[in-house]
Amino acid sequence: MAAPKMIAVFGAANDQGSTVARCLLKDPQYKVRAITQDISQAQELANLGAQVVTANLKDRSSIKDALKDVHGCFVVTSTDFSSPDPEEDEYRLGENIADVCMILKIQHVVFSTTPGVRDVTGGKARHWDSKARIYTFMKERDLPLTGVMLPFAYNQLLTNKHAFQKVKEHAFKLCLPMGDVSLNMLDMGDLGKAVHYIFNHQDECMNKTFNLVGDKRTIKEMADILSTELRPYAFEDARMIFSQMKALNFPGSEDMANMFEYIQRGDLRFNLDTTRRMVPDVMDFTSWVKANKEALIAALK
Repeated sequence: MAAPKMIAVFGAANDQGSTVARCLLKDPQYKVRAITQDISQAQELANLGAQVVTANLKDRSSIKDALKDVHGCFVVTSTDFSSPDPEEDEYRLGENIADVCMILKIQHVVFSTTPGVRDVTGGKARHWDSKARIYTFMKERDLPLTGVMLPFAYNQLLTNKHAFQKVKEHAFKLCLPMGDVSLNMLDMGDLGKAVHYIFNHQDECMNKTFNLVGDKRTIKEMADILSTELRPYAFEDARMIFSQMKALNFPGSEDMANMFEYIQRGDLRFNLDTTRRMVPDVMDFTSWVKANKEALIAALK
């Protein structure tokens, strides 16, 4: 029996990295090295059997130490909107990871990418533009690369305090500026399953980009599902427009509004059949709401 392959997971303490690490840890074919900037934030992964290491992504020697004897890695980078230049800072971190992967001849890099927004609409979406630039840089370095592109994650309804606007007791508006265009969505847990499939089918998936999706719903349809499953709570589409999201003035609000403007254009093509081939039990929105009733109600309070 072949020795387990070591997979390094960057961003192991965030939602994407954590779900990938947890899924890979269930398969004895793999060992997981969870890379984070704060070991305490990945203690649960350590309890599940992951090697947890710290790495300074500004320091290539630190990244090199973290990637010693690694077969492949999952890479997701984070945007710090408190930085004077969030896009450039994130890009430099991704550039460092890519160069070290090239030097060490990592055999498979799976990168969580996004489309570039600025070149299409002219509006800044720095958290997406940075990742699009990193992905291009990785391709230019001829890394053995697979891209995964995520749509809106259902799970963001649990953490985005601006997603719901309380109208009155038990009545809320769902504040996502999509008009009547369907929003592509996915359960974050299904990302881990898709990445597991990619590492299991390296040759098939190499040099491809997979646009993952679990459901497609308008905001009104989402509100109707929430109303049905979370009674007596009732929801309606706020019919939010981009300028209203920008006016919320939270860090990155303009970037988020410009992101939704891009999404509403419909340029992205998410393939449910392809996702189901990789994740046969991919979760639709209704099933996710049913499974997360208590957490959703808690998020409304």
